[in-house]
Parts: sequence; structure tokens; C-alpha cells
Amino acid sequence: MKITIAHTPDPDDSFMFYAMLENKIETNYDYSQVVKDIETLNLEAPAEKYDVTAISANGFSHVSDRYYLLSSGASFGISYGPLVVAKKHVDLGHAVLGVPGLKTSAYLLYRMFGPTPNKFVEVRFDEIPERILSGQIDAGILIHDEQLVFQNKGLVEVLNLYSKWREYAGDLPIPLGFNAIRKSLGKEVAAKYNEDFANSIKYAVDHEDEAVDYAMRYARYSNHDLEKKFIRMYVNDLSVDFGPAGRKALEKYYGRAVSMGIIKDFSYEII
Repeated sequence: MKITIAHTPDPDDSFMFYAMLENKIETNYDYSQVVKDIETLNLEAPAEKYDVTAISANGFSHVSDRYYLLSSGASFGISYGPLVVAKKHVDLGHAVLGVPGLKTSAYLLYRMFGPTPNKFVEVRFDEIPERILSGQIDAGILIHDEQLVFQNKGLVEVLNLYSKWREYAGDLPIPLGFNAIRKSLGKEVAAKYNEDFANSIKYAVDHEDEAVDYAMRYARYSNHDLEKKFIRMYVNDLSVDFGPAGRKALEKYYGRAVSMGIIKDFSYEII
């Protein structure tokens, strides 16, 4: 059986998939990959184009009837999360705010914890810094490795969404990115896939340098140390299995969004 995986070019994703895609481990199935940015995958998820897809926590809330959420391969912010940046301090309540997609976890976090701006503008995540610098938007929400280089571009932090999350959820990690598998494949296939994915992550962690080298094929920046730092931020103790802490964090994340009327209440299954 061959399973098609859709994931992002972000180095943490490719790092985790390295072993299973490059035949470094024994697997239950054969795998092929499609690489697209996260908001594209969020928007394509309802069509079930791929057997397994990377998906934002926000995006998953709209397709939980069609996919199982996988306990392996999740990206949780343990002490960090999306940042709102600008050229200088701005009043976000009167700002034109660039967001990396209306289905992204960062957007939903901002809706839960940030002031309502004058206007939200969707901008591809890696174009947000330039849009701010050119004056097309006043501020923007940064995700992925853009969080590590914004100061080099002359931008400043205006709002730290992790700090807001911590005030609400304490030490629980922020749910950000996940992987989901089509329910039509069945729970047995989903569980065996999850086993392969967990083993792939373990291999990457144990063979970090070679896995980072592989991830650099897809990275936006050529700085090996920068991308390794990013990978270490988001491939952490919760990546192999997010366990009780991840489940509780998801309950808090979705519970607040539902209570505020931002998303509809829904049920979901974790494999």
C-alpha cells in the first residue's frame, strides 16, 4: 500500500519525515510526498486530496469529520509561539494586520488574544516582513523561521502571542501544526502510519545532522545553524507523541475559540 503525504517545506516538517521518505527505517507502507505551504494545505484539506496532510490546529477544526488527528508529528510551542511585528510600536486596534492565512493557528490565536485590528489582510507567511517594510501593512503575524530573522530586517516585536497564551493556559504548550490522516483509510492503517511516523521522528533526532542536511533541501534560508535552531524549537518532547499535555492544550485552545464564537463546536478523534 502506498500513502501520499502532503507536508510543508518548513525544516521541522522535512526533518521529521526524512527517515520514512528516504528509506532509513523499516515501514509498514510505502510513501510518496507532496510539498506545499501550510495555508494551501489547510484550504485543500476539505477535498481530501492526500492521504495524510499537514494541517494547522485551526484548519483541522473545519475537517475533523474527515480526518483523524495524529499524535505524532505535531508542532507545539513549549515556550514560544507566533509573534506580531512591525517597523515600530503600533496600535494594533487601528492597524492593517497581515496574517499568514485565515485557517492558520496563528490567526486563530490572534483572534483569541489580540485586539481587533482595523483590517486583516491575508499574506503568504514569508512575504509578511517585506509587506511591513514597504508600508503595505502596518504589522504582521510571523510564523515558522521568520520568527528568528525579523530583527535582522529592522522589525520589532509588538505582541507575543505565547505570553498571552501562557496567561490563559499556564505551562501548557501552544497547539500549532499537526498531521491528519483520512478517516476513510480506517483506524488500523492510521495507527500503523502513526507508528512509522513516530519511528521516523526518533531516527531524525538520533541522526540530527543528516536529517538537518536533508531538511535544508526545502529550507528558505541557507543558514544551517539557523534552521537547526528552528528545528530544535518545534521538534521537541511532544513530537513523537503529544500525550496528555497535548490533549489538554488542544481542549483549552479549541474551548476558548468555541466559547468566543470564533469557531463552531466540534468533536475529534486522536490516533
